[in-house]
Amino acid sequence: MAIDVAIVAHFDPNDRIESNFCDFLACLRSVFDRVVLVTTSEIGNLPPIEGIEVIKRPNIGYDFYSYRVGVERALISNDLEHIALINSSVVLLDTHRLSDALRNMIRLCDSYNAVGATSSRQFGWHIQSYMMVLGRGVFLSEWFQKFFRDISPMNTKMEMILSYEIGFSSALVKNRVKVATLLSPASKAAVNWSHISAGPIAQQFGYVKMEVLRDNPHGIDVQGIRDSATEERLKQVDEMVERARGHYQVGDDNLFTLKRPEKLPLSTMKTARWRLPHRSGVLTAVVVHLYYIEMIDEICDYLENIIVPFDVFVTTPFEGDVAPIIDRFAEVGASVSVYLTENRGRDIGPFVSLYRSGDLDGYDAILKIHSKKSTYSDRGDEWRDRLYRSLVGDSLIVLRAIDLLRSGEIGIVGPHDYYLTNEKYWGANRDTVRDLLTAMDVHSAGDEPELGFFAGSMFWFHPSALRSLQRIDEEKLRFEPENGIQDGTLAHAVERVFCTIARKAGYRTTSAALKGNEIHLTETEKNNVPVL
Repeated sequence: MAIDVAIVAHFDPNDRIESNFCDFLACLRSVFDRVVLVTTSEIGNLPPIEGIEVIKRPNIGYDFYSYRVGVERALISNDLEHIALINSSVVLLDTHRLSDALRNMIRLCDSYNAVGATSSRQFGWHIQSYMMVLGRGVFLSEWFQKFFRDISPMNTKMEMILSYEIGFSSALVKNRVKVATLLSPASKAAVNWSHISAGPIAQQFGYVKMEVLRDNPHGIDVQGIRDSATEERLKQVDEMVERARGHYQVGDDNLFTLKRPEKLPLSTMKTARWRLPHRSGVLTAVVVHLYYIEMIDEICDYLENIIVPFDVFVTTPFEGDVAPIIDRFAEVGASVSVYLTENRGRDIGPFVSLYRSGDLDGYDAILKIHSKKSTYSDRGDEWRDRLYRSLVGDSLIVLRAIDLLRSGEIGIVGPHDYYLTNEKYWGANRDTVRDLLTAMDVHSAGDEPELGFFAGSMFWFHPSALRSLQRIDEEKLRFEPENGIQDGTLAHAVERVFCTIARKAGYRTTSAALKGNEIHLTETEKNNVPVL
């Protein structure tokens, strides 16, 4: 028996299932044999609606990545007749009109292989991807399955629209697929017709796009939309819209995107994972800040020298790098966790956010490295290579560092030649270091700090050695957006406190060469770096 499946891409900024969305799912279930709900929100249990399968995934890749997940799930069945792609930006106004519209789209697939609710010429002609139905001639084709298999996260919403929403419509045309829509633009103007024609859509098809009610960017008269719903439905919708209002903003590309929380000192983070960390027997971890994706192979080659099982935690500001990061680090790590962060504080800001999250607790030894380039100097590559080799250059170096940290007496193991104590390396950071140490109760107010840090901010450490980072008030950790400044930022100051707070916590700081002796008591005045 042939079946019809609706794939629903869901996101809610409040991590909830709205009652309107529940009614919307019930409406879909009355039309389709199965509903696959792919959500990127931390929702609770759905009301019991038979025939709905829920898949939760990380909040990356926008709707088309959810469609990819749902399509892969749906294609397991051999008896599919139609696949609908629908997202949660649709607000239900009238169940009967919407179900009639969906059934009409399915009937049109007898004559056409792809039917959209609306089309648009904004950014180029395309079927608007919030609601479309595809026939077997499309979803069983080789080109379709390759197109969806190749969908991956990108760095901006505009890239996703151009590559996938418009890209998919271009692929339909290229492969000579017969296309129809319930409502076509009344003119060739390059506007979003699901907004401009929201009144007729509501009256004919029983739904409206959330952005129209939430933001109304084109200033249309919404009275016709409201007249198309009952008072009870409008009360439900108004409450939902009010909860969503304030979560979105218009970007430089004139697209609505999720608004980042304002005035947060630390980077906000979204997480994607391959396998769960902290499995039994995995007591070592690696934290990598990967700004330069082209360095991933070099880093992974060095990590192969870690011959004990280890979890990998990667921070990056680039959503488009998530897939290659997971693919490559999965070859060396027991698990891979990727944290999407703002580009603030270079490697230090994301590291402090990750450390304070508690995700690094419980390990015996953690390696902190990053894709350092020091592009302002032609000796940057030389320094990075020396740092990597001193920390993870071979399995013997690695095992020595891990054994030292597991002794319970050592807090940090760093690159011996780059432990700096010469006063000239304070730079413009002494006052900020003093403030940080005072805020962490490491020093009393007015105490002068001693300089002693591993330049380059790469080292092995035991998580308990940095516990003072948990005590500092978040307002003291307001990392600046990246602007190329080479000294005097909060990141440069935090780099200079790691060893001090480790010693204050009762641990020694050392290097592999010193075999556990305190490095701050050795002669390091003449140590220097190629660049800083």
